[in-house]
This record gives sequence, structure tokens and C-alpha cells, in this order.
Amino acid sequence: MSESFDVHKAIDWLQDRLKERTSWDGLTIIVISVVGLIATPLIKYAAWAGLAYGLWTFFHEDRGPRIR
Repeated sequence: MSESFDVHKAIDWLQDRLKERTSWDGLTIIVISVVGLIATPLIKYAAWAGLAYGLWTFFHEDRGPRIR
């Protein structure tokens, strides 16, 4: 049975690529880019939450023991 796509050749090719340092560099860049694209909308909300909490802690009076 002849297939137009040989799975064994594809696996061999992939294994050969994974032995090269430049392939690992490329995979690292791809993963970081995808994480950045996914996390970008969430970072906006985290920044607003951090700003709100920072303002609240700055203006909120501390009710704990006073440091002299």
C-alpha cells in the first residue's frame, strides 16, 4: 500500500531536526511567542488589578502596630 505521506519519514525528519540546536532555538521562540499572544489580554487586567491594589495600599491607613 503506497501512501502519499509516509509517517515514518516524517518521524525520522522530526527526530533529525530535534538533534539540532537551531531547531531548539526556533521551538523556544515559537513557544514564547504563543504564550505572549495568549497572555497579552490577561496582562492588561492584571496590570489594572495591580494598580488598584497599589493605590488602595498606598492610601489605606495601617491599623497595625506603629513603627517608631
